[in-house]
Amino acid sequence: MHPLAPSDPTRVGPYRLIALLGAGGMGRVYLGLDRRGRPAAVKVVRSEHAYEPAFRARFADELDLARRAQSENVPRVYDADAKAETPWMATEYVMGPSLQHLIETTGPLPEHSAVHLARGVAQALVGLHAGGLTHRDLKPANVMVSPHGARVIDFGIARALVDGHSPEHGKTVGTPGYMAPETGRGEQTGPPADVFALGGVLTWALTGQGPFGAGHPSTVLYRSENLAPELGRVPENLRPLIAACLDKNPARRPTAVQVLQALGGPAPHEPTAARWLPPAPASAVDAVGDAYRARVVFGDRSRRGRGLLTGASVVVALILLGGFGLWALDGPLPREDEDPVAAEPSTEPEPATREVCEPTEHLAPEFTEAAASEPTIPSVSFRVRTSFSHDGSVLAVAGDQGVALWDWENETELALIESRGERSDTRPHFSPNDCLLAWGTEDGALVYSLETGELTTYAEGRDISDTLFSLDGTVLTVADRGFDSEGSVYDIDLESGETLLVYERSSNRRFLARSPDGEHLAGLSGSGSPSVWETEVGRRVFDQLSGERGLGVNLELLGDGELLFPHEDGPFHYDFLEASGAGWVIEPEFEDEDEEVNGSLTDFVFNPEADRLYAVFMEDPDDDGFSAATLSVWEYSAGDHPSEATSIDPQAEVLPLRFGVHPGGEVVSAIQPDSETVLILDADDLRELQRLG
Repeated sequence: MHPLAPSDPTRVGPYRLIALLGAGGMGRVYLGLDRRGRPAAVKVVRSEHAYEPAFRARFADELDLARRAQSENVPRVYDADAKAETPWMATEYVMGPSLQHLIETTGPLPEHSAVHLARGVAQALVGLHAGGLTHRDLKPANVMVSPHGARVIDFGIARALVDGHSPEHGKTVGTPGYMAPETGRGEQTGPPADVFALGGVLTWALTGQGPFGAGHPSTVLYRSENLAPELGRVPENLRPLIAACLDKNPARRPTAVQVLQALGGPAPHEPTAARWLPPAPASAVDAVGDAYRARVVFGDRSRRGRGLLTGASVVVALILLGGFGLWALDGPLPREDEDPVAAEPSTEPEPATREVCEPTEHLAPEFTEAAASEPTIPSVSFRVRTSFSHDGSVLAVAGDQGVALWDWENETELALIESRGERSDTRPHFSPNDCLLAWGTEDGALVYSLETGELTTYAEGRDISDTLFSLDGTVLTVADRGFDSEGSVYDIDLESGETLLVYERSSNRRFLARSPDGEHLAGLSGSGSPSVWETEVGRRVFDQLSGERGLGVNLELLGDGELLFPHEDGPFHYDFLEASGAGWVIEPEFEDEDEEVNGSLTDFVFNPEADRLYAVFMEDPDDDGFSAATLSVWEYSAGDHPSEATSIDPQAEVLPLRFGVHPGGEVVSAIQPDSETVLILDADDLRELQRLG
């Protein structure tokens, strides 16, 4: 969300415009309020297009499609004027993230939540098909998750079944992995193609993966046309229905009406997200509405209020109108009188100015001037990641709006490195000398010199999910979400920017860990399967094991071949240097032998200096949507065998998640998921010491 520029209108039709949400090649999108204070996403066509008759005709067609697509589960078109001097359209402002964003940030949904969501999507398709329309690009990014259920958006490429003519007639439109085989072949498509996509959307909601995997679009398209879908992680009772939706033959697929009936009929209008979602995704959905109310209803003009609204709620508004051209929030939008090229930061590598930096002192003026008066989280809580500097004095807190640097002991904010608009949900990492800070974004790996403020972007344009510095600080290892047949984990020379080494068979690794001696690198896939490589040559020495995985995204290399990675029953210990390949789950122990953990591992981390292993287990939601959680702490080296680690009674008063370990081991940081709070906890028993943010 950005302030209105002098050239921006302040009113369009009955809407008072209060902020700019984004811009594209065809126009600008604003947040507007009508005379009753109801919010809307208002799209205004650029003046240079307003005088083109063909463009006006296309806009009118677009508006007609949007109005014809109205149903309970489709955002409403409030008002529009295609004949105005500057054409405009106002649509419902959905207060929730996309299904794509929600699953990426909080993990797959339990069966009852995913089914509730799919009922809403199916209901939208029933209304669409009854009106003679097909969507043609149904996918997780086009399903919004509101507190009340699913909302299907982006009908810009929806087309009428009755006539087939349009500027895109005969052109293949869709997204690989959700696009029906007949669509990929360029054949005429109809409602069965939407049903195929619905099967893919439900698979994504349940597993966090599409039914035909990830990778290069051509690879995914080939799988969807020639291979059976991967439904092994889908609940058994839903597999027949999803398999029927994903049938290669459109004539054998069920109709949207039949899918809706099989799922239980139309979804009820739920009053709150907590009624049908587990706590973490419910909080993520509610955060969008909370941010809107803080910014608009209550007039909160603080930096935090602005920051919250530049995340998920802005993406919602842009996607709602995405079909009429490609709308994207790629960064802080330059004003129309600014030169966007001149505003680009330098990508020239900055030579090191010190052998070792003091991260509390050696900070660029632009970073310190942007700091808040007290520790402030630059994001909503469920997107936050934390990391300590190597000297332990500074805690980096990363979120949608950038990275804040805190003197955590004195509870002050030292600096703020503001985001340029890149999406990021990754951990920040300090270089070994604490002079550089790196973190991955959807547009590359960003490396900042903390003292000079200079930015170097590596792997520019690539979606980087994690970064690690080498032990000598000269190399950056990145995990690339993109598909590459050679591998998606590679080393980059920080001075030259050249790729030095690609780790073999490393595709789809999203989280990295390095052994204390630097000789091995581990990577975790999105499904929780680990691999280990020799860092000198990139040779893979250990590959994923069979069996169920946990939902956590952490893994640890402890040295001497010891590897910890998530298993549904607890952290899994494996010695990859042992020829026998011995492995076991480290499970909680209780004084009462009848007591046990009823849930799956959600998060864990190892604190080598304190010899502590921390883990969080979460049960499936109950009928009211609440999940019980168990926090476990072990003294790791107790006993002759790691499975005999001694359980310690944790003293945390709230559930901590996403731990960060102090290099000295005396404290750990964590996120309290239900509030914008970073916790500093005692390393021995997780007793709360400080609450920041």
